[in-house]
Amino acid sequence: MLNFDYKKNLNVKRQGIFTKRHHEIIQDLEKMLEKGVPDLTMSQIASNLKISLRTLYEIAPSKEELIIMITDSILRKHGKYALESISEVKSPLEKLEKYLYMVNQVVGPKFNTFFKDIEKIKRLESVVDYHANFITNLTEELLNESIEAKEIQDIDSKAFSILLGGIGREFIKEKNKLSESSPEESANSITSIILNGIKLRN
Repeated sequence: MLNFDYKKNLNVKRQGIFTKRHHEIIQDLEKMLEKGVPDLTMSQIASNLKISLRTLYEIAPSKEELIIMITDSILRKHGKYALESISEVKSPLEKLEKYLYMVNQVVGPKFNTFFKDIEKIKRLESVVDYHANFITNLTEELLNESIEAKEIQDIDSKAFSILLGGIGREFIKEKNKLSESSPEESANSITSIILNGIKLRN
């Protein structure tokens, strides 16, 4: 299985010089971002966290960079948790089903604030692309393992991985949102239909 490697992602070098206090502030920022940090100035963010503006600028040089860093941090944590949750699962197909169910949570209500203004923040989309590409690559690998284990049909794993890896992202777009179900529910429903359709029946 692929390793969850973020060495080429944003802010890794910068995070290496963060103190314990900086990491505590970052955790508080993650909680605050759920309530709509994009509407606050850097000064207001610092005030709400009861820290100096200088300390906040030590973490990120601008509000845009701050949101990018926190979003990346949240996605990394969720991705690592999803991987850890499937580490003991033996069946490649069961791994894939559980993994996709968990990563689809990213487009659910809990994460909605992080993505609602994605088009307004430069470079944030590239962060989301990085994580989406990882999901697609891991999905392709698990599909190939499922084919070898004779759990699914001999499909074009690349094509299916692009489809399965991008379902959640399509439903989070404003033009594609449905009134009767959340993006997470829609993504999980279609993911289940696709996987059930390619399963081999014993």
